Amino acid sequence: MSSSLGLLSYLVLGLIGGLIGAKLRIPAGTLVGAMLTIVLFKMFTKLHWEIPRNFTFILQVFLGIAVGASFQPALIQVMKKIAWPVVISCVVLVATGALLAVIFTRLGILDMGTAYLGTSPGAMSALIVLALDSPGQPMLVVCFHFFRVIFVILTAPLIFRWISG
Repeated sequence: MSSSLGLLSYLVLGLIGGLIGAKLRIPAGTLVGAMLTIVLFKMFTKLHWEIPRNFTFILQVFLGIAVGASFQPALIQVMKKIAWPVVISCVVLVATGALLAVIFTRLGILDMGTAYLGTSPGAMSALIVLALDSPGQPMLVVCFHFFRVIFVILTAPLIFRWISG
């Protein structure tokens, strides 16, 4: 089967899985549902098609549009108020991720690209798109972020209860 027909198959299956994930209201359900549907399809059929390289370009454009469209001018005023906490948080989180990436790489667990993208803070969808366009193992980056999102969702109520006394 051609890569174009394979891509079309992935798109149809991913759409179905994404709709199911969204209906189930699981964390990042659309993304997780689409991903799991494709993984299960590939496991059961043993079929594999390469996704055309320019497909990640299209994903990045759509992600850029989604992020850009969410911008509102009022955000600039808010950012002025929270600039220092944002900068400090970003530096600490990125430094922690980089340190973990170095540790995982030196232990021979992961390659540096996968380790850095996997331990980097940020939106799962953006980092997955970046992983697809970078050297490394995108599926492992997905695993890191999927489990991070689940962990945050599961622990958030406990932490909120703890900090609110």
